Amino acid sequence: MKIFLYFRHLGLFANHLACGKFPPDALCRSTVTLMHRRPLLVALSHTLLAASLGACTGPASIPPPPPAAVEAPLFATDEEALEAATAAYAEFLAVSGQILREGGSNPERLKPLVSDEVYESEAEGFRTLATQNWAAVGNSELLRLVLQQHVSGEPGDAEVIAYACVSVAESDIVNAEGISQADPERPITVEFEVVFTSTDAGALMVQRKVIWNGVSPCLQL
Repeated sequence: MKIFLYFRHLGLFANHLACGKFPPDALCRSTVTLMHRRPLLVALSHTLLAASLGACTGPASIPPPPPAAVEAPLFATDEEALEAATAAYAEFLAVSGQILREGGSNPERLKPLVSDEVYESEAEGFRTLATQNWAAVGNSELLRLVLQQHVSGEPGDAEVIAYACVSVAESDIVNAEGISQADPERPITVEFEVVFTSTDAGALMVQRKVIWNGVSPCLQL
C-alpha cells in the first residue's frame, strides 16, 4: 500500500512539474496524458508510412513482349514465282546482251543481277570479245521459262528453279570487219537450268545457270 501511494505521489509530482499545479486538475491530467501518447502516435504513423512506401516500391511486373511478326512468303503461288523469275531472267538477258553488243566493255553492270559464280562465268566471255575485238549483233530472246519448283520463304530465303528456253536465231558474234565468228552449226535454241535466289529486298537474282541436257522443256512450246 505504501509503495502504491509512493508511485502515485510520483505521478502527481510529475504532473505538477508539467502543469505547475499540485494536485493537477482534470484538464491538466488530460493534457499531460496526451503529451505522453504523442511520441507513440508519431512513431506508429512513421511505421505505417514506411510500410506503405515499401508496398508501393516493390518490383514492378514486366509485361511479356509482343509476339514476333511473321512475314508472309515472298511468293504465295507457283504463278507468282514464275512471273518473278521470268522478269529476272529477261533483265539478265537484256543487260548481258548490251555488254556483248558493246564488245564486252563495262561488264560490272551485270553484277547486281547475278551471283559471283555466274558473273565470273559471263565475264570470261566478255573478256574474250574485248581481247578479239569482237562484238555481238542482234539479241537473244527468252522464248519461255518453265518452272521446275520453288521454295517458299521470306525475302532473302526464297528460291526458284526453272528451265530457260533461249533463242539465239537473231543474234551473232562478228569481228571488226563484220564477219560472223559464230559456229554455223550451232543450235538456234539453247536450254538452261537456272536457279534464282531472293535478296533481302525481295528481288530475284540468277544464282546458277548451266546448260540443260535432259528432256527438253522447250518441246512444250
